[in-house]
Amino acid sequence: MSTHESGTSPHRRALEAALALGRADGRLAVDLEPDGEPAPVGPWCHGLDPEGLARLVWGPDGGPAPAGVVLNAPLWYAQGFREALACARARRAGRPCAPARAAVPVPRRPPDDSRPADRRQHRP
Repeated sequence: MSTHESGTSPHRRALEAALALGRADGRLAVDLEPDGEPAPVGPWCHGLDPEGLARLVWGPDGGPAPAGVVLNAPLWYAQGFREALACARARRAGRPCAPARAAVPVPRRPPDDSRPADRRQHRP
């Protein structure tokens, strides 16, 4: 079955796996994170650096993780972590929990270093 037939690209599946890992870690961390403070964001993702997280979610049979997955997987992981933490805190306070699907980070493209610097600038 082709990527087109399955409806989900390998890149999207990898990013959704990072989001799911973030949610799982957020649910586990709810008892450890201080209430009333935003979830910390840093260079860690499931205990891995961005390249390690990208390798994990890209999978062992897919070859090296593409730059877009390395760049975006930590963002999706952090979003999942924040969603799970916010949801658990809302439930504790007796409020409904509805993760914001629109808040999933928009994937970013890695910079294209193959073009000359003067051509990389956006011209109106």
